[in-house]
Amino acid sequence: MKVLLINPPQTFFPGSDPPAGNLPLGLMYIAAMLQNGGYIVEILDAFMADADFKEGNGETKTVGLPFKQIGKEIRVRKPDIVGIAGPFTSQIGHAIQTSKVAKEACPDCLTVVGGPHVSLVPSEFLEEAITVDIAVVGEGENAMLEIAQSLEGKKALSEIQGIAYRNGDTIIVNPRRRFLDNLDNLPYPAYDLVDMERYLSTSKEGYRSFQDRAVSMVTSRGCPFNCCFCSVNLHMGKVFRAHSSSYVLDHIEYVVDRYGVANVFFEDDNLTFDLERFGAICEGIIERGIKIGWETPNGVRADRLNMGLLRKMKRSGCRSVFVGVESGDQQILDKVVCKSLDLNKVVEFAKNSQEIGLKTGAFYIIGFPGETKQSMQRTVDFALDLKRKYDVGMHLFAATPNYGTKLYWECRDKGYLVEDLSWNSFAQARQAKGLSMITTNEFTPVEVKEIAAKALADYKRIHLVNLVKHPRKALQIAFDQPQLIVRYLKNLFS
Repeated sequence: MKVLLINPPQTFFPGSDPPAGNLPLGLMYIAAMLQNGGYIVEILDAFMADADFKEGNGETKTVGLPFKQIGKEIRVRKPDIVGIAGPFTSQIGHAIQTSKVAKEACPDCLTVVGGPHVSLVPSEFLEEAITVDIAVVGEGENAMLEIAQSLEGKKALSEIQGIAYRNGDTIIVNPRRRFLDNLDNLPYPAYDLVDMERYLSTSKEGYRSFQDRAVSMVTSRGCPFNCCFCSVNLHMGKVFRAHSSSYVLDHIEYVVDRYGVANVFFEDDNLTFDLERFGAICEGIIERGIKIGWETPNGVRADRLNMGLLRKMKRSGCRSVFVGVESGDQQILDKVVCKSLDLNKVVEFAKNSQEIGLKTGAFYIIGFPGETKQSMQRTVDFALDLKRKYDVGMHLFAATPNYGTKLYWECRDKGYLVEDLSWNSFAQARQAKGLSMITTNEFTPVEVKEIAAKALADYKRIHLVNLVKHPRKALQIAFDQPQLIVRYLKNLFS
């Protein structure tokens, strides 16, 4: 039996950079489980198959293999099961379109879609996506293995937890599958099923910005926190689960030795939640003499990083640390975002990081219900102050009410949504214009955009001043990462 796993193309809005060289880790973990089960598995990364921008409707650009070509690939490969990734709500239409071309190319194949969005609305998804046979809810490794077994007659679909499927005209949603307790039981992702050199050598402007031969790695799952805008615990649970430090270290050594990896991007939602485990990872990298750099592009909590740990991180190869701040107004942070973060700890982190020469960045969000233009400005002022004093990068976003989150339900119930945001309506045109989807008596989407635009202009000026003050640092950046200088100058004068 053959299983073909597909990562669909993706659409991006002007000003947003598509991730470069991101391995389809979810599919690769599933593929490894299927391989261990004795199945023939192939991966078609239609996003990376042609990494040049394709013009869309004038407001968006789509990256990846055209659907007609995806259909040709399916006809040639002749799979029994086509598994399709649906990692983002805003991209779920591409997963549905992929299932359509799969059925056209191979009418008898079983089509399966999984991912965070599908996990939230499996029944509604199947009602809309008539060319999808099965929706996977939650983690997909064991579910896909049992789906393959069911096609062989070894298991009934009704016995498989964590799926929704069709029984004639009826959609059946089975009980949820219990989350994996011991992640160390998972095999390494199936690196052998993708062209690693394609991911490791990506260095085009607008793509990954640090250095070549970098891979993403996820060492934990689940989030016990309650940030109003985040959907992670809706599909990965609130219980923190993690690979052991020894598993992570062995995994790092594996990709370094086998593929010459020089940089690891830890994409965990809570990399530093278990400080003992995280410290052991840093110590293990040092003790084993593993020569890598590593970063935290998904963000970690600033209040978990004291000076001692930051020094250990730097010795182990940490090149940059991104933290999630969200709001620079403590009251908004506590009562609206529900972040449970002391902003004084953020300042302490920034100061300590600068002292030891560790590059930093921070994520901020404005435009929450309950905010005013004044509270949004306090967030901007906080971010610019951290940039001015400690050179902390500012990454500012408008609040997005992702379906199923606390933020979504509040906006829907109070009438704050400017457009219908049902499970399959994502207001892409507004996002393409850089407009928020939330309006209240205190602010409009246009006002949020104006605050963000002014903040970005101020940030660029501060950044230029910082470079002038530190010419040696500017020259080092220009030498190590010339593509960043080119990109920065374009943004500065745009």
